[in-house]
Amino acid sequence: SQAGMVAVAVGSTAVIARNVGAGQPELASRTLRNAFLMALIWGLAIGIAIWFFGEWGLGMLGAEEGAKHQGTVYLKATAVGMPLWSLIYAGNASLQGAGDTRTPMVIGVAVNIVNVIVAYLLINGAGPFPRLEVLGSGAGFTSAAIIGSILVLLVLASGTRIIHWRPWEAFQFDPLEARRVLNVGLPAGVEQIQFNVAFMIYTRIIASLGTSALAAHGVTLAIQSLTFNVGFALSVATTALVGQSLGAGRPDLAERATYVTMRYSLVFMMALGAVMMAFGGSITGLFVGGENADEVVDIGRQLLFIFAFAMPGLAVSLSLGGGLRGAGDTRAVLVISAGATWIVRLAPAYLLAITAGLGVPGAWAAAIADINTRALLIFIRFRQGRWKGLKV
Repeated sequence: SQAGMVAVAVGSTAVIARNVGAGQPELASRTLRNAFLMALIWGLAIGIAIWFFGEWGLGMLGAEEGAKHQGTVYLKATAVGMPLWSLIYAGNASLQGAGDTRTPMVIGVAVNIVNVIVAYLLINGAGPFPRLEVLGSGAGFTSAAIIGSILVLLVLASGTRIIHWRPWEAFQFDPLEARRVLNVGLPAGVEQIQFNVAFMIYTRIIASLGTSALAAHGVTLAIQSLTFNVGFALSVATTALVGQSLGAGRPDLAERATYVTMRYSLVFMMALGAVMMAFGGSITGLFVGGENADEVVDIGRQLLFIFAFAMPGLAVSLSLGGGLRGAGDTRAVLVISAGATWIVRLAPAYLLAITAGLGVPGAWAAAIADINTRALLIFIRFRQGRWKGLKV
């Protein structure tokens, strides 16, 4: 479901940034209107698919009868909110393309607070609220989507931003602007799909190594995801800056901005890498308990130490990749990402983890090779400068 949301989000960010940079706020507002329409259609399609085929999908994944029933209840509750979540993605991405990153942050915080509060009240039946358990969790997800979509629509309809959403024009479809968004966004959506499939295979390789290995992998992934925040934030900023600079006819400014964000990203993420190297065991121990805690912590310590070697490459690929996306060069990013994931990560992960007997650290070493290979190729692509002349 997220792939379609990512496609619309990336496409709308790049195209709106170009329009704003070119001094065409009305055209940017037209792009926004089309992005909302496409997001709504995608969200409705995904919501309907989850409602009617969610139980079948859980069965295909091998869920037992009890788990399948509970999972179906949750999926149906979340299906209702899918169109609204899709609108939030598109609206926040459009604001970012227009240079407003604070509003999406505030909306994101509000959405998470609503999700946590509603889910807590309805899962446990606190006070006068009914105890809905799994259904309560799904209700929290959908309640957050309702609040988030209302907020993003109100902000964009207020007329206080560069881009403006007018409800009375909401269903006026512009095929040209939609095509511009999809030309940039579809490769980003495909990139998301291929990575998710590859990552499922990668996880299956690790799962074959045993419960402790899988537990350490899961915990370390959660810790690792926190380190992405700085690099991801700078990547979003780079996408908007490059798009606006190119729209203004200033490719030199786009290049300079990208290298500045890359340097900031390198400093922050290498510092985080040093922390992981020095305190990986202690950090992992904060999230682990139970019988196999010592083994899981030891594996987690090794994984965080190994992952520290990916931080420079991750900083480069996030910042320069954000620049290429802002320029509309998403096909190149797709090819690089897919090639590195399927060739450099998966086969070596199996060979190192299973054949060579190195376990999870071997699989993670392959992931490090993937990240650094991707960074090198993205750096080469960016240095070639072809992105400067792309039309969006």
